[in-house]
Amino acid sequence: MMSTAIFQQHRPRLFALAFRMLGSHADAEDAVQDVWLRWCGADIATINDPLGWLVRVCSNLCLDILKSARRRRENYVGHWLPEPWVNPFANESEAALINRDYLSQAYLVMLEKLSPVERITLVLHDVFDWDHSAIAETLGNQPNNARQILFRARRKMQDQAASELGDTATEKPVAAAVLSDETGCARRLKREDLAGFISALQSGRADAIAALLSPDVTLQSDGGGKASVNINTLFGTDHVARFFAGVWHKNFAAADMTIAESEAESWILFAADGVVHTAITFAVENGRIDRIFVHRNPDKIAVFQPNRS
Repeated sequence: MMSTAIFQQHRPRLFALAFRMLGSHADAEDAVQDVWLRWCGADIATINDPLGWLVRVCSNLCLDILKSARRRRENYVGHWLPEPWVNPFANESEAALINRDYLSQAYLVMLEKLSPVERITLVLHDVFDWDHSAIAETLGNQPNNARQILFRARRKMQDQAASELGDTATEKPVAAAVLSDETGCARRLKREDLAGFISALQSGRADAIAALLSPDVTLQSDGGGKASVNINTLFGTDHVARFFAGVWHKNFAAADMTIAESEAESWILFAADGVVHTAITFAVENGRIDRIFVHRNPDKIAVFQPNRS
């Protein structure tokens, strides 16, 4: 049927939108399935802009899901991080429909600081290039309201970036490792960006690791209560370098190490007996590592398992 073909054509975009909003592959898939059900019940002949209709429905469903998701995260064990983005669309023509920007850990973590309405406004504007009128129609308000929401969202993102830069915030109000322009995404972390870090990590020397870190580096870990992690965020070169030097020989030296690349960024994977148990990625600021994200929750790194369906 034509309606099925139209939905399938836009499904990758809807999934990427939902993932940016929800930070979870399962939640994003649930949202897209609900969009499909509503699409099946709609009078397709009366819809002049199918993609616009689908995006509006998906956006509002995500707003509803976020309300319950935030309640769940309040009870989450340890620090909650968005899942690593791994493209679920193997078909190259479908994968090409996904805007690869705004999918990195650094950007998704910053989105978490926004209210649901601020988040969807920012994503619709930056990813889908929607104007204030179109966003207002989705939110059920006026264009001026949408403009104010977007302004608040950008200000919050800039304030977060500035706070992470500490004393340099007045000179650089937006962290280049996370944002470019107003709230654009950083360049994607590539395989070659990881080489120096891997070499320093394998040395087990804190000074070698510290040489690659910015003074304001942070490290956030997510174990979900199912794997041991550093529950609190680590701040500063010394703490982060000594952390990696201390855990390397204990947990990583004997592990099989590979690199996984996605549209968003590259990840260092550590596995034992063929099972990935740790995934690490980071953002770079002025040639130095500025933010590090460590995933050890087996539910979230299942996307990296070689036998995943």
